[in-house]
Amino acid sequence: MEPRELLEALVAVVATLGEVAATVAGPYGDVMLAMSPESLQAALGTFIGHLRDTLGHQGVTSLGQALAAFRANLGATWAHVTAAASAWRDSVATLEDSWARLAREATEIKDACRDTATREATTAATANTRARDLQDKATRWEPSLHKLVAEAWHLTLATNKEKMASEEAAREARLETAKNELVAATEARMEAEVATSKGGAATRRGQRAEAALGLLERLVAACDEATAFPRELQRWLGDIEAALKGTNEASPDVPEALVAKVAVAERLWEASARLATRHLLGTLGDIRRLPGGPGARAVAEQCQRAIEDIPRLLQGE
Repeated sequence: MEPRELLEALVAVVATLGEVAATVAGPYGDVMLAMSPESLQAALGTFIGHLRDTLGHQGVTSLGQALAAFRANLGATWAHVTAAASAWRDSVATLEDSWARLAREATEIKDACRDTATREATTAATANTRARDLQDKATRWEPSLHKLVAEAWHLTLATNKEKMASEEAAREARLETAKNELVAATEARMEAEVATSKGGAATRRGQRAEAALGLLERLVAACDEATAFPRELQRWLGDIEAALKGTNEASPDVPEALVAKVAVAERLWEASARLATRHLLGTLGDIRRLPGGPGARAVAEQCQRAIEDIPRLLQGE
């Protein structure tokens, strides 16, 4: 990847994170993650903190300056050059580990959200099935119950006229049965309404989880692509250190190609730090404040301005 593309990949992580945060912002947009006591908003808050730490990497002793001082015989020794290269390599290795952890964290959040969507879909399906069964049962009962109540009441009137104790007892038993079944039918209808309500709530929760899941999959992909930034720097540093080993350390005659390679790598490293301080760290603060703050559209505009600023950052401006 070109230096510009490597930096654009960092911006893409922040931009996608802003979309995720905007989707779940507010009291009615959050998702309670499956198998976890925390919500998606809380998980994203933790992720934002880790991303801030990763983007705000510290500067290191300039290998380019050490090489220039060595070439100009300004007191720098070959040990200064190799020490600067080693310190930079360690810093890039730390950054690479941080991006790998971020990618894993994003994957864990995505997996938890997917499990939540599956759980809510199952809950909704179970509740809706129960609601239909109860509604069908109440509907089947009601016509026969009305007939039974009418018949029992009619026979009770007849019993009052005939004054037949045995028939009166039988008819009272039928009336009691009708009454009990009518109560059961009413309860079934009420339970059906409760089950319908639970199914609707689970459906809405599942829809929120599904909406977030698609964006979280994009966030995982963005983090995976962003890992190319430290990985590419490590590759360049490997080439630089190999070239250093082939250089006569007793002579200040350092190849121009090596100096140029170091300059390109350092400009990328410094540009990423300026990209974070000028654009990305402030944007992460706005994302954390959603649904307050400047809003999702402003976050997207800030990320676009960051992308537009990359060529100037790479030129050291």
